[in-house]
Order: sequence, then structure tokens, then C-alpha cells
Amino acid sequence: MDYSKLKDLNPWWDNKDLINQDIHLIKLETQKIKWDYKIIENLKEGIYSLRGPRQIGKTTWIKLKIKSLLKKSNPKNIFFYSCDDIRNFEELIELITLFLEITNPEEKKYIFLDEIPYVKDWQRALKHLYDSGKLSRCSVVLSGSHSIDIKRSIEQLPGRGDEGKRHFLIMPLTFNQYLEAIGKSIKLTNNLEKDIALLKINSRMLTTEYRNYLLTGGFLKIINEFFTKKEISDPSYDVYLKWIIGDLAKWELKEQFSKQIVKKIIESYTSELSWSSIKSGTDIESHHTISKYVNAIEEMFVFNILYKMDFNKKTPDFPKSKKVYFSDPFIFSACYKWISSIENNFQTYQKYLDKNIDKISEGVLLNHIINIIYQKVKSNVYDYKDMVYYWKNKSKTKEIDFVYKNIAFEVKYKEKIKSTDYKELKEFKKAFLVTKKTFDKRTYPIYAFLILLEKYPKDFLFS
Repeated sequence: MDYSKLKDLNPWWDNKDLINQDIHLIKLETQKIKWDYKIIENLKEGIYSLRGPRQIGKTTWIKLKIKSLLKKSNPKNIFFYSCDDIRNFEELIELITLFLEITNPEEKKYIFLDEIPYVKDWQRALKHLYDSGKLSRCSVVLSGSHSIDIKRSIEQLPGRGDEGKRHFLIMPLTFNQYLEAIGKSIKLTNNLEKDIALLKINSRMLTTEYRNYLLTGGFLKIINEFFTKKEISDPSYDVYLKWIIGDLAKWELKEQFSKQIVKKIIESYTSELSWSSIKSGTDIESHHTISKYVNAIEEMFVFNILYKMDFNKKTPDFPKSKKVYFSDPFIFSACYKWISSIENNFQTYQKYLDKNIDKISEGVLLNHIINIIYQKVKSNVYDYKDMVYYWKNKSKTKEIDFVYKNIAFEVKYKEKIKSTDYKELKEFKKAFLVTKKTFDKRTYPIYAFLILLEKYPKDFLFS
């Protein structure tokens, strides 16, 4: 290992003002549209996980946190390392030990390890360091682009810190956050009826921006490009796809198999699937292999997997069929480019979007339900699959898109709503119909419902 790299990655040890020359912070300053992810504001002693999809801004958040810490902490007590070149856990032990040896053991220290999953058996390194007492008076932040790996491993470590929330996500912006970021948010009151009226008055603008959101998703880099150039370039899609393909290779998963699975899911989007039905559209011979690939891609924050609700138990019916959604509309569009192998994806995808906006909107609603529940849950063991489901009656004649705590959500993205569109919702005491443009009792256009869901979670999710 080249230990001189330590000073390159931690220039503030010599001069704390050098943090301003960090490439991530320089790029951030060039962006007109920014967002403040208000997470882990108070770093107490212990181990934290910071997870989220590729290109979402985890490293930038770390650099911003370091910049903030430099205002009140000894610069030599702040350590950052990108773990993509560490070969094994022994090297990780050696690296952190070297840092700790140059610090005062009586002072608080901050250790940021970016993309920790790259290090094989990294958990063994942290356990060794903890057992030897070297992590006392340390706050350790581990970042990664896989939803389960870090979280599960931290829970198995001693001294991980049991007080308060320790696992944090940086997720793509919600529609309401997107509006705030671009300076077009509606200044809402704390009166639901008044706010519904405000949304009605602004319906034209919100309809336009909702469609734009379906192109950019919640990725700040893409949002900035779209509002600067009025389009999204092919290289921007390709950068994201490159990371997906690279992570697949890291986990020894074949790109071609993954591509075939993604193609099948896009072709069957919003439909009920089984591992066997997905297999039928691929060269993969075993449904166990399908399960392995889909779950791995989900852990990369590409998919959200939804299970059917057992109505009597109010729990997911795991052995049965499931639905697979994309976790963000931009991720959907990037994967569309992947399976289509086309150039000028931005123009081509818009035609696809306009024909399939109802299905893509269904996935967007699920993303928001999952995201907003996460924001409100204080537990370290939150898993959306245990809380959000879809529902079918026994005769399979009725279906509800999403159910959370016996509250039903159904998307009917069309010009006119009929009385028959409400029939499935009558199975639940509380239900909402999400539409293209219709406002009515517990009926809202999707652009309005996404905003209200976030503004009034107690009325729409937690009542």
C-alpha cells in the first residue's frame, strides 16, 4: 500500500483550508441546483452506515461533513479514505492503526471509510480494532452503494452504538424536494384544504414539472444537466450504467444475465411476476439464479421488490409472486437505454415515457411511500418489504397497487375517473385514488398527492 496517499486524501492535516480544493466540493459549487441532505447532524461515538445508489452524492456529503467538522475539531483527528484500492481486511487494520498512532488518544476522532464493501471481510477489521480498544472516542462512518451489506454487518459488530438511529440513506430527491431544489416549490400552509386549493391553482406548472421529474429523477447531477442543457446526454446515462455493470462484476454476476432480467422486468412492468416467469424471458436455467440476481440488483438500489399481502396476517406472503419496480425514474430510463442499446436515449425515451407514464407513475408512488416511511421511522431495522405490499383477493378479481398499515393506494393515471375505478378500494377502510388530474374525496392527481404525502404524512400514511 502507498501510505503517502494518506496525505493526498487528507490534505487538511497540513492546512484545513485545503478542503475547499476538494474535487467533489468544487463540482458542487459549479452546480446551480443543490440540496442539503440533513442527516447524521450529530456524530456521536460509534459506527454509522451511509448508504444509497451510485452517483447520488454520498462522497460529496462526507466531504461537506468534514468541512463542517474542520471548523471545530483538530484537523489531524479527521480521517478519510476511499477503500477501492484496499485489498483485504489486514490492510484496512494497518491503515486505520497508522492513523490512530498519529492522533491524541484523549481526543475525539472521526473516521470516514468510503465504499467500504470493496474491502473483503472488512467487518473483521472493525471487530479487531474495537476489541483492541482502538476505536474508543471514535465516530466511524462507513459508506457504500449496497442496501444490506453494511447495515447487516454493523449490526453484528460489538460497540456499534445502540442509542439512536445508526443507519442512514441518501436517496434520490422526492418530487417535493425536486421542486424545492429547482425553486418551484409551492409555499404550503398547515391547512390541508387550503393547500389542496393551492395545488389546484398551480396544476399547470406542477403537471409540467412532474413530467420533467420523470426524466431526471431525483439525481442532482442529472437535474442540473437537464435545466442547463434542456436534455440528458447519452454519457450521463452511460456513467450510471457503468457503475451498475462494475458492481455486478464485483459480485461475480454476469452482465448479460442481469441485462436479460432488467429487460424482462421493463417489458412486464407493474405486473405480478414469479422467479419462474422472469426466467422464461432469459437464458438463465434456474429460478434460484433469477432470485440471486434480482435480490443483488435490489441491494444496489436499482429495484424495489414488493410482495403480495396476506390479508389475514397483514404480512408479506414471501413464497408467492411479487412485483419489481425501479427505485427512481432516472434509473428506469438509464436501464431502458441499457436494454435498447440506442443512441440519443433522451429523445427516444420520452416517446416511451408518454406511452407508459401510467406504469412509471405507479413506481414513482411506491418510491415516495418507501422514502417517506423511512424518513419517519426511527428504528435501525427498517425494511420496506415488511411494511408495504400489494393486494389481491382470493379469486384474483381485485387488486390494489400498494397497501401500508391497511391504507390502500391505487394509481389510475387517465383522463376521466369512473365510479368503477373505486370498487377495489372499498375493501379497505381508508384508501386513496391517485389520478392524472382529478381532485375528489380521497382522490388526487399524482403531482399533488406526492406533495401532500410528504407534507401531511399523518393524514395519508400514519393515521
